Amino acid sequence: MSGVVIALLCALSWAIGSVSMRNLSTKVDPFTLNAPRTLVGAISMIVAMYATGSQSGIADVTLTKYAYMVIALLVGAGIGDSLYVGSMSRIGVSLSFPISSTYPIITLMLSFFFLQESLSATIVAGLVLALVGLLLICRRDKSQQENAVPQKTGILMSFGAAILWAISAIILKPGIEGIDAVVVSAIRMPVLSLFFWLVSIISGKVGTLWKLSLREWLTIIFGGLVGWGAGSILFVQAVAMLGPTRAAIITSTSPLFALPMSILLLGEKPCRTVWIGTALTVAGIALVS
Repeated sequence: MSGVVIALLCALSWAIGSVSMRNLSTKVDPFTLNAPRTLVGAISMIVAMYATGSQSGIADVTLTKYAYMVIALLVGAGIGDSLYVGSMSRIGVSLSFPISSTYPIITLMLSFFFLQESLSATIVAGLVLALVGLLLICRRDKSQQENAVPQKTGILMSFGAAILWAISAIILKPGIEGIDAVVVSAIRMPVLSLFFWLVSIISGKVGTLWKLSLREWLTIIFGGLVGWGAGSILFVQAVAMLGPTRAAIITSTSPLFALPMSILLLGEKPCRTVWIGTALTVAGIALVS
């Protein structure tokens, strides 16, 4: 399977995982919500590793590679994803997803400054398109003025998630070279789950999980399997095959999947400027690729 197809499947899995968590994000804080989700993802990754017989690859993971994997994980998935989940409760999937999905643009800029990657006229045009699209997405109409403070916070959280995801993608690359994607995910997921559980317990918010209904728990399990389980393997594989910048660009097409789902399943009603802004942002990302 080609790297592009894998990256697109990753984008789809992230969209499904995000939409499934939308309603729960208003009831449970991001760190506590991610604790059981990542536990499900960790268990599924360990099972997948032994089911595919790839556990022998653990011997190829050096201490340096392990450090890259864990740091990238805590920065991107630990803090970045928690900011994203928090933003959903404030501005909804139809706004938070397109904003946070600009992270490949940030990845490209970081690669330009720190990895000396070149910038072409096409890439600059793509950056301009994405910026215009983002401004349209963030624009408020009169009906939203009374919610200006939580919306501003949600937008800032989405931006923060995008920045941390970009940093994480660049850090991850040297840590996974020559390592099977399933092995990488099986190593990273338990560490991330432990991080979320510790934060949730220390903050005293873990008790909110026991108040959830069976339906909500099934949603968490589903989101963990799709978003953290399948999504983790697919993203690691995409980065390994395409590099951090191209993988970030292609996986950022998630809004194309998330917007229709947020309308059909969540009843969200993004205004016309959000649709236009999303289209321009995705077009800019496509040019950058």
